[in-house]
Amino acid sequence: MKLRYPLRQLQIFREVVHTGSLSKAARRLDLSQPAVSSAIANLEQEAGFLLFRRNNYGTELTPEARYLMEGVDRVLASVSHLDELAEGLRQGRAGKLIVGCMPGLSPSALPQIMADYLSDFPDTRLSLQTFSSGKIRDWVAEGQFDVGVIERQDDLSDLEVKHLTLRMHLAVPANSPLASATVVGAKDLDGMPLITLDEHHQSTLKLKQALRQADARWHVAAETHLFPSAISLVRAGIGHALVDPVSAAGFLLRQDCDVAIVPFEPAIDLEIAIITPRFHPSSRQCQRFLPYLEKGLAHWHKRALTPLHA
Repeated sequence: MKLRYPLRQLQIFREVVHTGSLSKAARRLDLSQPAVSSAIANLEQEAGFLLFRRNNYGTELTPEARYLMEGVDRVLASVSHLDELAEGLRQGRAGKLIVGCMPGLSPSALPQIMADYLSDFPDTRLSLQTFSSGKIRDWVAEGQFDVGVIERQDDLSDLEVKHLTLRMHLAVPANSPLASATVVGAKDLDGMPLITLDEHHQSTLKLKQALRQADARWHVAAETHLFPSAISLVRAGIGHALVDPVSAAGFLLRQDCDVAIVPFEPAIDLEIAIITPRFHPSSRQCQRFLPYLEKGLAHWHKRALTPLHA
């Protein structure tokens, strides 16, 4: 579709209507009066009808021009909105940023990070999507998510990656003999019932290796897919679980918390990664959000190095 009405002509027409005079409009727009007259004449030729008639009091808007003016106002308002949108995109304010996060960090760590970001940039829109690390990895690589927080994956070659670690702690039932321990060692778990994530999860493999090196018997009472679920199973008295510090701290805030969170030795870290697409350009907003994300997760890394308390 051909654009019949150049925006500059529409702006000049609106100014003439608002000022009621060609000469006043020319002064407001820093144009010569002949230039304004020429623009109005060209617009009348494109529209196919007169816009103004002269009377004893000056220039009068024709009935057709009054209706046209309503449409011109809508068009120029849309253009103004487009300018604001473009400026927002340049400044990293506009657009929606989609953040994918693994389930363990999504309920507590990410909301606070997002709140800190929105406190500084309230005009932005964020979307927090909670999925498995594998799905987030694929969707970030495809450009469907802007950024992701996932557990360590074997193949991240098509992503930009920043590696982080979170020191893990042992969740034990309140009535367990280990609940009052300052530190629980691998030998202390000899034959004790354990709650683990699946057998191939990094935390399970690392804990199993630690017990093997301590010559401690490995006894799994239950398996689950999520650390919060593991803590709930601990609370039910089923066993002991190695959990991430974010899930543990969130559980300690509950009024019905009746588990103990104890440091474990040898130290076992949960390896996580912040990922962005390698082959899809990151938005300005994503680039501005990343320092907040890195700072927030670095806070949890530091906090996890000390014992957690209710």
